[in-house]
Amino acid sequence: MIRPAVPGDAPRTVPLILQAIGSIAFVLTGTNDREDADRILDGFFRRKDSRVSYQNTLVMEDVKNVVERSREVVGVALIYDGSIARALDGPLEKAAVQTSGLSDYRIPTEAEPSEFYLDTISVDPKCQGRGFGRDLIEASCEQARRLGRDRIGLLVDIGNSGAKRLYERLEFRTQGRKQIAGYEYFHMVRDLAASRL
Repeated sequence: MIRPAVPGDAPRTVPLILQAIGSIAFVLTGTNDREDADRILDGFFRRKDSRVSYQNTLVMEDVKNVVERSREVVGVALIYDGSIARALDGPLEKAAVQTSGLSDYRIPTEAEPSEFYLDTISVDPKCQGRGFGRDLIEASCEQARRLGRDRIGLLVDIGNSGAKRLYERLEFRTQGRKQIAGYEYFHMVRDLAASRL
């Protein structure tokens, strides 16, 4: 089951986000300390005004215990409108200035204004290979369509050929390359008006 996140999902979703973004967590938080980055992102997940907010997050739950009807968060998609990406980075950037002590600290903008942006997809390693990533990607595309967007974009590390092939199977096409925080990525886009899997 895929549903919108709520603030209380933070303990189960933030570790999945961190798993996917790796060192980008340090760029978003202005610290090189993993525990500090985790704490800062947890706080921003619970707020409404940042790129890592619960309001920009879909979670996937898997039935853990059928008898008790308990569910476990096994995947997460972080998505938002690229036209407001700078505004969503503002609160994170302001906090990173304080954390880092650098008055000119700037978080690089990943999203293009013309696209709905798929920032992060992450599935618990013990649940990978079950199609959950694909389901989260399709749910993200559907969310973009519902909000009237006809294009969704993402970045994939140029060294991650497996992820790039998955996105290509899901109708994403490479639109170029981007450098973010010293790393190079393919910028991939899917035309939502034309695609229906």
